Amino acid sequence: MNRRLVIAIGVAVFALCVLLGALLRIGPDEVGVRTDNFGFSGRGIVRQDFGPGWHLNIPLFHTWNVFPARTRRLELSKDPRHRSVLGSEALLVQSSDGDRVMLDIDIFFRIKAGAAHQLLQDSGAGDGHVRVISSLARDRLRAVFGTLKTEQFYDAGARHQKSREALVLMRKALEPRFIEVVDVLNQDVEFEPKYEQKIKDKKLADQNVELDKAQMRAAIERAKVANVNIETARQVKLIEATAAAESGRIEAETRKYAAEKKGEADLYHDQLQAKGDLAIAQAEARVKQEKTRALTGSGGSNLAALEAVKNLKVESITFPTGGRDWFDVHEMATRLGARP
Repeated sequence: MNRRLVIAIGVAVFALCVLLGALLRIGPDEVGVRTDNFGFSGRGIVRQDFGPGWHLNIPLFHTWNVFPARTRRLELSKDPRHRSVLGSEALLVQSSDGDRVMLDIDIFFRIKAGAAHQLLQDSGAGDGHVRVISSLARDRLRAVFGTLKTEQFYDAGARHQKSREALVLMRKALEPRFIEVVDVLNQDVEFEPKYEQKIKDKKLADQNVELDKAQMRAAIERAKVANVNIETARQVKLIEATAAAESGRIEAETRKYAAEKKGEADLYHDQLQAKGDLAIAQAEARVKQEKTRALTGSGGSNLAALEAVKNLKVESITFPTGGRDWFDVHEMATRLGARP
């Protein structure tokens, strides 16, 4: 192989290595801070944050510090298995009545946006800012949770309320240090063995008292239920009696109404019957009156003669000779009483 070609390839590889060594890659969830060791514009921390991507990194001239830009968690826990590399021992708090309580607390935080270069100047490189958080957190958390009485640590609501107060204090304390506290969560609580037994005994006594109260309330409620049952039975009997009386009253009124209507119908029938009888009697009287009137005149005589003629029984008649008309009807009627 040509010696010049070999030398050219070697120079190219060396140049590539130098070029790659002069670049620094910052990841998507990271932020970088550059320090200029030499330069015409001055030395020191560059007053800006560098986001994800490739950045110039000339050996001896530049020094880079890369920090996580995501939200992280700082665990204060008694169990090492629950702690990350940032974690430390659980928080020891003295209650307001003098007992010692161990709290497992998680603190969520992140570097304030655009302030990583100020964080480096304030807390130093690496995890220096994590030590600042841990130190300030312990002081603020002890001050806040220490206002609780020992028994109140059993109350999850009371502990949560204190964690909100601690969150406000820690944000106020760490904001000037370019750290944003996202949240503070209390995960667990533990008492010293002697105080644990003491509280358990007291809790048991309190529960017995509450049990007695509950049993007393149950007895009172059972008595109320019994009284309600008695009153209900009485009301049922009263309603049944009232219903029976009302039913009898309605039946009596119905019968009375039916009797009244029947009486009215009978009276109306009798009135119509009487009117009919009266009309018949009046008609018969008028007939008699007309007959009497007819009999008192010539019509009566004629009627009598007619009746006499009807009653005559003539079996044989002998008429004399001599020329006289013996069968003179007019004369016969005159003789029988008929009037012209």
